[in-house]
Amino acid sequence: MSVVPYFLRGGEILIKCKSLEDVYSVYGEENLIKICNIKQIITYATMKCQPVWIDEGYGSKLIAYYFKPETTLAWEYWKNNKPENKEVNKNE
Repeated sequence: MSVVPYFLRGGEILIKCKSLEDVYSVYGEENLIKICNIKQIITYATMKCQPVWIDEGYGSKLIAYYFKPETTLAWEYWKNNKPENKEVNKNE
C-alpha cells in the first residue's frame, strides 16, 4: 500500500491516496459510494461534499467515489431537489 502521509487542516484529517486500491484499504470498499451522474457530482460539490477518489469509467465517464457517512445530507438534498430530465422537442 502506498498511501501518502495525511495532514491536518481545519480540524479535518486529509489522507491522500495514490490508487483506488489504497482508497479501498483506507475507507473500506463497503463504505464507498460510486456516483457517475455529473449533475449529482456538481450538486455534492456545491454542498462541500468532496469525493475521496475520482476515476474514469466506461465510455470516459467520470466516476466519483464518496465516503458514505459524508454523503447523508447531500443525498437527502439531492433526492428532494434533483433536476428533472426534460425531453426537448427538436422540431419546435
